[in-house]
Amino acid sequence: MDQTKSEPDIAQALNEPEFININSRNTNKRQRLNQPPRVIDPLDQFEQFKQDFKSDIKEMLLSWKAEQDANVEKQFLAQKELIGKLVSEVSELKLQNMQIQNTGTVIQETNIEIKKSIEFLSSKYDDLQKEIKRLQQENIEYKKHAESLELAVRDLQYKSRSSSIEVRNVPIQEMESSADLTKIVTAIANLVNLPLTPSHFRDIYRITGNRGTSKPIIAEFTNVQTKIDLISKIRTYNNKKTNREDKLNTELIGISGQKQAVFVDEHLSNTNKKLFYQAREFARLRKYAFCWTSNGNVFIRKQAGDKQILVKSETTLREIQD
Repeated sequence: MDQTKSEPDIAQALNEPEFININSRNTNKRQRLNQPPRVIDPLDQFEQFKQDFKSDIKEMLLSWKAEQDANVEKQFLAQKELIGKLVSEVSELKLQNMQIQNTGTVIQETNIEIKKSIEFLSSKYDDLQKEIKRLQQENIEYKKHAESLELAVRDLQYKSRSSSIEVRNVPIQEMESSADLTKIVTAIANLVNLPLTPSHFRDIYRITGNRGTSKPIIAEFTNVQTKIDLISKIRTYNNKKTNREDKLNTELIGISGQKQAVFVDEHLSNTNKKLFYQAREFARLRKYAFCWTSNGNVFIRKQAGDKQILVKSETTLREIQD
């Protein structure tokens, strides 16, 4: 084909004479002198090929046109639907805008009132924040003052008990007297190689309490050093015993009945007893190896060789935990 012509309407162009007017090659070619004549006429063969090619091209273009028409129709419907939605939404926006314009004055007045209320509440909130900070600071000061008063009271209580010990878990005997109690404490002192005589005691008694319980024995010595020596020797004695059953008990001090452990500590006030209990629980839960009292003070230590920590109050335990 010498040239190709493009038409806007492809389907119609396929049927126009110009489209099928193909300039064929000169058919009057001279045959070679030595070539024998062919059985099939080449002109007929070429005409058949031309018709088949034209038919294929026509079918291809018609199929392509149908596909394009379908796509155009589909896109047209989608755009039409989208345009309809946009028109509907624009109409709603126009309606809302008209309603807002009609109520604009009321809204503006309402906004002014809301703004005034917000400014008032903001001012009150700032004042409240300042008051809270002031109260928090006062609370901190009160706590510090209360702790200082508590320490002062503890010091006074310790001074009144500075030479006293508390012996716990000793069964009560029938018709028990001060001499019997003195004998028990003396037996404990002799066991740990600290000989005592009745002259070392200023006073000795059992604390009153509920019936059926082993009320502690309070022994007050004539001087503080006797108390310190006795408690130190008892702790040394118990530390040397690897077996718990071999530590200080009722059997070792000559008390009949079922053997049970005996505990000797400083005679602490109720406040210090509570603090000592809390420190022991703290040490148990957090794997502190040592917890003890000395001169009315409570100490804890993580492990041997570490620095001892003076537990002044519950605040100290919280600070250690934090």
